[in-house]
Amino acid sequence: MVSMREQLEALTVGMARQVAGWLPAVTPERYLAFLDMMYHYTLRSGDRLRLAAERATLPELKAFFAELAADEQSHYQLAKADLAAFGRTPSDATPREVSAFHAFWEGIPAERQLSFLGALYVLEGVARHLGGDTRQGLGRLGLDRTRARFLLVHLDVDVEHGARAQALCESLGAHGPEPLLDGARQAADFWVAIHRRALAEA
Repeated sequence: MVSMREQLEALTVGMARQVAGWLPAVTPERYLAFLDMMYHYTLRSGDRLRLAAERATLPELKAFFAELAADEQSHYQLAKADLAAFGRTPSDATPREVSAFHAFWEGIPAERQLSFLGALYVLEGVARHLGGDTRQGLGRLGLDRTRARFLLVHLDVDVEHGARAQALCESLGAHGPEPLLDGARQAADFWVAIHRRALAEA
């Protein structure tokens, strides 16, 4: 029987492989589309995590979500700064893929609070599998730190956040493996769709 941890890891590895397959063909314009997408994706990160903290009843989850809300609140500014380094500003309209992700997140009720944790396992854990490919892609595009702050910061902080989400999944998973895995599956699908739109779609 496949364990919950193995299922979560399989989802995370699958996300990384999908995006790694698109990276060799990424052009400078595609990179700008990615930064714009990440601006919209992270613009409400703090709000999403505060909502999860409000709905969580397990003290460990409430504290974790609240701490992440503070950490993630301003990450959209990194994407905005990277765009500015190219003389660009973020687009006005929220991409439909991001709106769909917001709707999924806001639809998670308190009784399925572990869906938030499962989502964070994959969303924060994928950087652990993509670091090498991402840095190689940045080098291929000739991008220095002043134009890649968003990615470089997330490759570091997401690894730490992912390790903490993993530990919480292991300690709390028995409370509800089904909502936890469902949250992970849905978040993985949304994350891939968001990155497909930015990196791979014409």
